[in-house]
Amino acid sequence: MHNVVSVLQRVLVLSVFLHGAFGMSVFADDGIVLSSGVTLSGKVRLLPDQKISVDVQSGGRTLSRSYPLSRVRTYTLNGRTFDAATGKAIEGTGGIQEKSAAELQAIIDRAGSEPPEWLEGLQPRFPDGLDFSWPQPPGGPWDSSRNIGQYVWDRVNPNPSRWRDGVALMHEVMRKNPNPEIQQRAMRTLGGMYHNLHQDYARAAWWFLKSGLDPRGREFPQAVVGLADCYLQLGGRTVALEIVRNMPARPYSAIKLLGDAGETDEAVQLGEQFAKTGQASTSLLYAGDACRVAGRLQQAEGLYRRARQAALDAADADKPHRQRDRRRAEASISVVQHLQLSPEQLADGTYRASSPGYEADVEVEVVLQGGSMKSVRVTDHREKQFYSSIAETPARILRKQSVNGIDATTGATITSEAIINATAKAMLQGSK
Repeated sequence: MHNVVSVLQRVLVLSVFLHGAFGMSVFADDGIVLSSGVTLSGKVRLLPDQKISVDVQSGGRTLSRSYPLSRVRTYTLNGRTFDAATGKAIEGTGGIQEKSAAELQAIIDRAGSEPPEWLEGLQPRFPDGLDFSWPQPPGGPWDSSRNIGQYVWDRVNPNPSRWRDGVALMHEVMRKNPNPEIQQRAMRTLGGMYHNLHQDYARAAWWFLKSGLDPRGREFPQAVVGLADCYLQLGGRTVALEIVRNMPARPYSAIKLLGDAGETDEAVQLGEQFAKTGQASTSLLYAGDACRVAGRLQQAEGLYRRARQAALDAADADKPHRQRDRRRAEASISVVQHLQLSPEQLADGTYRASSPGYEADVEVEVVLQGGSMKSVRVTDHREKQFYSSIAETPARILRKQSVNGIDATTGATITSEAIINATAKAMLQGSK
C-alpha cells in the first residue's frame, strides 16, 4: 500500500503544479456538446425520457432548448463533464480537474471503513463442505463444493443472485483462516468481486490495497490493472496511467485500460508489442477494440483482419482459444463499418442476431420503433464469467442509442464485445 500511496503523493504534486494550488478547481462553463460538434453554453437540466435541456442566451433572452441524449456527445453540469452515452464523469480532459490524490484516498478510506449495508444481516449460502484451508494448487479432481476458488468460479461468478454471498464467503475465510497468505488471497478476491461484480470501485481499491498488492505488478498483474481501473473509474486517470506505465510486465487487460483512458495510440503500441511474442491474435483484438471505442473504425478493421490472420497462422490454430479469437475477429470485421448506424435510419421491428462469446454464441434482441431503440436485451447465452456485462452493456447501448463508441465491461471484454457485435448485426437487418 505504501508504494501506491507514494504514487498518489506524486500525483498530488503534479496536480498542484498544473492547477496552481491544491483544492482549487478549474471548471468549464456548463453546457452541452452535440454529436455534430456544436457547443451550447448555459444551465443544464437532465429531463425524463432520455432528454437534456440547456438554457442559452440569445438577444438578451433566455431560450430553453432540449435534445435527446442520443444527439449529445457530452454535457457539463455544475462544473463536471459527463459522457452523455454512459453518464460517467470525464476526468482530466476538457479543462476539468481530476480528483486530487487526497480526494481519491479519502473516498477509498471512507468506503473501506464501513461494510455495504446489504452485508449486515446477510445469511450467505455456500456448501458446508468447503475447505477453508484453500490449498493452491487445489490438487485432485475439480470439486466446486469443496475448493473455494472453484466454488467462486463455478457458482458465484455466473450467478448474480450469489454475488453478495461471495463477498460474505471471503469474510468467512478471513475469520476462519489466520494464515497471512490466505488472508491476502481473500482480500484480493474481495477486491476483484467488488470491482467485477458489484462495480463498487472504492471498496475494490480498498481491499486491493489492504492485501498488500505490489503496484508494479511483479505478482498478480491482473489485480494491479484492476486497481488501476478503480482509480480511473473514481476520477483518477493520472494515477491509473502511472500505475500501468510503471508495471515492468503488463497483461493484456492493460491494453483495454489504456484505451478506456483515452490513450488509444499507447494501447495499440502495447498490442503490437504483445503481437511479437506469439500472442498476436488476442493482443490485436484488444488493440482493435481500443480503436473501435475511439471511433477509429478503419484502423480497428485493419487490426481485426490481422488478428484473424494471426489466429489462422498460429502454431496452435486448432486450439479452442485460437479458434475463438478467429471467430471474434470475423464477427468484428463483419460489423465494424456499420457501427455508425442510427436507429433513425432503420425500419421498425424486432431483430435478433448472435455473435461469438467466450463459451458460445450470445444472442441479442433489439426492438426498433419510431426511430429509436426501445429495448436491447440478451436473450440467450452460456457465458460464465460475464460479470455485469449482460445487463450493463445493453444499458449503455440503449442509453446512447448506438453501438458506436461503446466500451466493454472490464473483466468481461469478450462477452461485452459479443453483445456489441450482435446488436450491430441486429440493427443491420433493419436497414435492408
